[in-house]
Amino acid sequence: MLRILVRTSISVAVVGLIAITAGCGSIVLAPAGAKTMAFTLTDAGCEPHEAKAAAGSIVFEVENAGTSAVSEFEVLDGDTILGEKENLAEGLSGSFSLDLEAGEYTLYCPGGSDERGTLTVTGKAPAQDNPQAEAAISQYRSYLERNTSELVARTKPFTAAVIAADLARAKQLYPVARVPYERIEPVAESFGDLDPRIDARANDVPAGEFEGFHKIEQALWARNTTAGMAPVARQLLADVEELQQKVKTVDLQAVQIANGANELLGEVSASKITGEEERYSHTDLVDFEANVEGAEAAFEAVEPLVAEKDPHLASQIEADFAKVYASLKPYRRGDGFISYTELSKADTRELAQKIDALAEQLSLVPALIVSE
Repeated sequence: MLRILVRTSISVAVVGLIAITAGCGSIVLAPAGAKTMAFTLTDAGCEPHEAKAAAGSIVFEVENAGTSAVSEFEVLDGDTILGEKENLAEGLSGSFSLDLEAGEYTLYCPGGSDERGTLTVTGKAPAQDNPQAEAAISQYRSYLERNTSELVARTKPFTAAVIAADLARAKQLYPVARVPYERIEPVAESFGDLDPRIDARANDVPAGEFEGFHKIEQALWARNTTAGMAPVARQLLADVEELQQKVKTVDLQAVQIANGANELLGEVSASKITGEEERYSHTDLVDFEANVEGAEAAFEAVEPLVAEKDPHLASQIEADFAKVYASLKPYRRGDGFISYTELSKADTRELAQKIDALAEQLSLVPALIVSE
């Protein structure tokens, strides 16, 4: 899962890293002036368990030293996920960076025998103010609000069909309802347990906590029924309405928006490309297109900042978005797409390559605007 990192009462920004794939991990070029902190995933959780740092840009370097119990490292402010590195199997490593103000944060390594540690940040981070960056934030916030409104509007008839036991209509409306969510998924996943309630897959959460879209998807396609899904549908509608309210007050920075665009595409090529997201309905291509649309909207919000410093990169990213859309076009049928099961391994490999190429260019953006 991924998050476009958000702030509550603190100033938090994802600081872009230029990543070059190298063997089992990545080589990262940290922003100038950033401090580096190294953490190891062990059976116990995060090591060190207690850490201190000065306010400002911090690069978190995370390595799995050989544990199968823990594969994820998160930094949280209360229940809000500020930054994370996940899918770190044994021997893998990765990095991310945050700009943190003074305060106490939680280091969370789920699955460890002692999952939670503490990061204490002291001092004062430098203030930043840029009208162009504020314009980017305003533009993207409007995008979030439009899509959460659309999410609620589309979820209402979908859940109504489920409650009315109209199987055919529920199947028809399922992928339609999910599009706005997939566009804003990085932000949605930042709100504690709200995203798991809406979007968790069967293996993401304990069986008793499996709810939301994919619980209904499983019933509609794996069991070909709506039986027992009315309470799940009602709760899903309540949860997307809660999400609609939460995005109205989420506090963003321009670099967060840029990083989220890249992470969104990275998840498509790293995990969604396998078909695990829509494993019952096989409507994965609908999700892919929505993910790309969301990444494009995020980039368009910060594009003036990019074009000012590197117009060639801005043009290249625009061209790469066009290539990704072109790679999806052969599979379109009317307003939707063919079943994901109809794609060959060569088809999915080509899609992944186009998305990876775009993500590689997008990965250069946060470092350009980190000081904005």
